[in-house]
Amino acid sequence: MPAENKFIAIHPHCALKHLEEPCLYDINNDELYELGQDAYHFLVRCSQGERPVVRKEDEEFIQYCLSENLIRWADTPLRKKQFIRRSPIPSLRYLELQLTDRCNLQCRHCYLGESGHQDLSFDQVLRAMREFEEMQGLRLLLSGGEPLLHPQFWRVNDLLMDYDFRSVLLSNGNLITKEVAKRLRAREVQVSLDGMKEGHELLRGTDTFRKALMAIDHLQEAGIQLSVATMIHRGNLTEFDTLAKLIQSRKIEEWNIDQPCFDGRLRQNEGLLVPPAEAGRYLQYGFGGGLHTSGSNATCGAHLCAVLPSGMVAKCGLFSAEPVGSVDEGLRACWEKIPRIDLTSLECRCKIFEECKGGCRFRAMSNGGLLKPDLFECYARAVLKGGE
Repeated sequence: MPAENKFIAIHPHCALKHLEEPCLYDINNDELYELGQDAYHFLVRCSQGERPVVRKEDEEFIQYCLSENLIRWADTPLRKKQFIRRSPIPSLRYLELQLTDRCNLQCRHCYLGESGHQDLSFDQVLRAMREFEEMQGLRLLLSGGEPLLHPQFWRVNDLLMDYDFRSVLLSNGNLITKEVAKRLRAREVQVSLDGMKEGHELLRGTDTFRKALMAIDHLQEAGIQLSVATMIHRGNLTEFDTLAKLIQSRKIEEWNIDQPCFDGRLRQNEGLLVPPAEAGRYLQYGFGGGLHTSGSNATCGAHLCAVLPSGMVAKCGLFSAEPVGSVDEGLRACWEKIPRIDLTSLECRCKIFEECKGGCRFRAMSNGGLLKPDLFECYARAVLKGGE
């Protein structure tokens, strides 16, 4: 242990959060550390610039935090801005801000359909981000459309590092040049890559594959953490093994794989759909990431909501037709109106349904209703096998 005249400072990339339980959140690495009450109050005092008395029983905790690069020794008191207040229960941990429905592509699977040229106002974005931080939020997802097309995107971008949450930009990558990558302040960018050249461009159009790969290279050169999102469709099923090697070669940290929702433009392109019995196994290619759950007995969306380009708030972007209110009323007020679905109310009866939390409720609706099993998860986890 250092000399007694040293102070303990929480690293700038970490933030105290009071969710269902008190935690310390490593924003850079997206790691959440649960804290006991004593440890939490110890770190609160440190964040306020105090020099707390270090007892012998504290030494192991301090050494662990030092080894994880969560705290450091300082010669002078370092106060850190913290919203030390308890979150609503359940906590809102993930907020999707659909900044705009404008897009530079005409993807054949897009559930949003044609653009209505709607944009969240800058004031609405600012209010949502402030309230999300006050509500102890962890991860802000900036989506669209293509979020880079928001008329005031760069004003929003320049504020991202001022908040104690992790910002993730969801983009098709086609507008990310080397200069754009250098200007971005999001801690992570997720680029859509829906197969190799043939499969990707079947959805997104000519030359979009090359541009997406260039965006990945530019982002890595800029030192921004990267993830990839892939939609399962009829034209990319034979490309997953090759795509997996490509993603591995680019050192992508997370690969999210999903099934497009039958809405928007996909209704005119039904031939792209892959049924659950065939598509389920491709979900297993994904890796990395994960959710910071509270152990609650709720289904998907227990800690998530979305602000739509219209300013309305919904359970998630897929449930845009069922908003609960406007962000102008206040994010917290809307969050408290989000409908919750208890796991025990689902028509899932397999032995592992608590592991997948019943999967996606929007996908379940294609199986006959909100409480039905999500068959894609059932096949992905071999609860069902092809043909059943």
